[in-house]
Amino acid sequence: MSRARKLFEVVDDGGSGLEGGEARLSDREIGLLVGGLNYHSLIQPGREFKVIVLRAPDGEFPRLTGYACHRHEWEPNRTVVCTVSIKSTVPAPVPADSALVPLVIDLGGERAEGGATFYDRPGRKAKLLRRARFGAPIAFDALRQGLTDYYEKRLTPNRRPHRMAPIESAAPLRSPSENGEPAIIFGLHWLEMGGAERWAIETIALARDAGFLPIVLTDRESAHPWIVRPELDGALVLPVNLPISDEEESDLLLALLTKFSVKGIHVHHNGWLYHRLPWFKAMDPTIRTVDSLHVIEWRTGGFVELAVKLSNAIDMHHVISPQLRDYMVLQRDVPKERVSLAPLYGLSEVETAPKAEKDPGRPFTVSFVGRLSQQKRPYLFLRYAAQLRRSTEQDVRFILHGSGALAEETSRLIAKYGLSDCLERREPPRSVDDTLADSDLLVISSDNEGLTLTTFEATAQDVAVLSTDVGSQASLVSDKALVPRQPLAFIRDAVERTKAIMASEELRKQIVEEQRQKIAALKELPEAREWTTGLYEGWKA
Repeated sequence: MSRARKLFEVVDDGGSGLEGGEARLSDREIGLLVGGLNYHSLIQPGREFKVIVLRAPDGEFPRLTGYACHRHEWEPNRTVVCTVSIKSTVPAPVPADSALVPLVIDLGGERAEGGATFYDRPGRKAKLLRRARFGAPIAFDALRQGLTDYYEKRLTPNRRPHRMAPIESAAPLRSPSENGEPAIIFGLHWLEMGGAERWAIETIALARDAGFLPIVLTDRESAHPWIVRPELDGALVLPVNLPISDEEESDLLLALLTKFSVKGIHVHHNGWLYHRLPWFKAMDPTIRTVDSLHVIEWRTGGFVELAVKLSNAIDMHHVISPQLRDYMVLQRDVPKERVSLAPLYGLSEVETAPKAEKDPGRPFTVSFVGRLSQQKRPYLFLRYAAQLRRSTEQDVRFILHGSGALAEETSRLIAKYGLSDCLERREPPRSVDDTLADSDLLVISSDNEGLTLTTFEATAQDVAVLSTDVGSQASLVSDKALVPRQPLAFIRDAVERTKAIMASEELRKQIVEEQRQKIAALKELPEAREWTTGLYEGWKA
């Protein structure tokens, strides 16, 4: 049963599991249902709701908020699991209407990974791109990287958005009631595996430990498998499906400000919340705002460029790498006193991770760890693995650990490249530590990164890391193990360097030692958890 904060009382749980006991819903589904009911309880305080709860086939996303919840019909492949009755316990400013509010909440299906790409969209252009992308992924990626280089050199510098004008004056909002809990609002993409999400979950736990109510908003489609994580116990979780009407959006934002004593906002990856920071600051300038930035996206700049655009509504930018600090201060003219560099080297207790004894008789083992997404390029790792296997007589084994939008393509390419007998698939919740304990070399084939957390974890397990030279990876990875981002050059160089590492345990140890030295240099900088703990302590005043 979900241990998240509930803003409603259950009149009839309909066997859902909202009140415990034998449940028709899984823990994840109960967490989603609680999140959706919290949203509706906030925007219609004091009302009673009769809710039809649907379950969709695997791969379908939940619909917890927005227009779909107010329609009285649903897709024929949805199953009605139960109906529940609840009443909002949020105090209404005026006596609430006594009429029952009908809702339809669709909990989606299992294995609905977030991160859908352009190729999933309808239309003739997307169909052609999809055929090219999945028909020849390596060739398509080579073209894509060439276009990226052109954009970065010729077009991107001229397309940076203008910075929002400063907010010159604003009056603090009327204080909430005495029962208004001190709260911090968090903005995330979704609640599923990812480096930024791992850090976001950690900050939510830090806020709770500091005595704040974490209010967690997401704005991307996902099955939210992490909604059951213990760090969210006691948090108010609001998985928002966009778009929502202007009226509902206004009701939601005002409810958050008037029902809780919002002390701060911490944006991780949430474009919807980013764009509402000026509104929050204008409504109440005493609210402190901070964002955490991980990587500069090719062509658009991604959240980094969005942060620059809105920096006059952001009190502090937390960046995780020297590359990001230099970009923000030197290239985008953000005042250096509003940019704090605090790497994530303490996010996992890698210093104390047990080092597993390597079986001397096992094959040399190469691993991929990460989301199966376009950014991580698992298809490139598989092509590299196939080329490596063909070009060496030494026994070599591969582990691919992850799940995501490219899972189907990954399975197809494993068979196509003849890797089924030498490659093991692993997925969460299987521990990454287990995979690294079984590995000699971790290969990062991403076309973009910030500072990869897996490099810290691999180093703690005496695993060498071979990575594309992107983002700030050079701050972590040995110079001997950095390879080009371009696909064909990556495959060529990665295969040759892997063969050299396989042939020399001494070289592999040198690479691991250089990783340790670079991590030690990073540890001279403030650590992200300590920095954030101090930040939240300052928000208590």
